[in-house]
Amino acid sequence: MMLSKENVIQVTNKDGITFNVRLVLQGDTYGRQGCLIHEENDPLVEFYDTRYDFEDFEGLGQFVSRYYLSTLNERELDFEGGSYGLQLDGGVDAWYVDGESMDEILGWIDYKMM
Repeated sequence: MMLSKENVIQVTNKDGITFNVRLVLQGDTYGRQGCLIHEENDPLVEFYDTRYDFEDFEGLGQFVSRYYLSTLNERELDFEGGSYGLQLDGGVDAWYVDGESMDEILGWIDYKMM
C-alpha cells in the first residue's frame, strides 16, 4: 500500500530543518508501508524529516512522530501571546516545530477540514 501525499504541508523550523506534515483522515492508510487504516474520527498528524528519504514512507522523509489532532488543538497561548511549538522527539534536539509553524499547520488543517 502507498501513503497518500494529498494532505501534506511542509514547514521549516528555526534550525532550517524542513518537515513534511501529513494529515491522516478516517479511512486513510498510515504506518510502515501504509499497512494500517485509520478508523477513528479524530485525524492523525504525522511529522517526517525531509533530510532523510526512506522507501517505506513514499519519499515523505524519516518518520518522526504522530499525534491525534485533538491533542495538538489543546495548545495554549504562551505569556507573550505567541503559540507554543512542539518538540517532536526528546532524543533529537533539532526535531521540533516552532509556534509560528504550528499555527500554520493547524490553520492549514482547519482549512482542509472545511
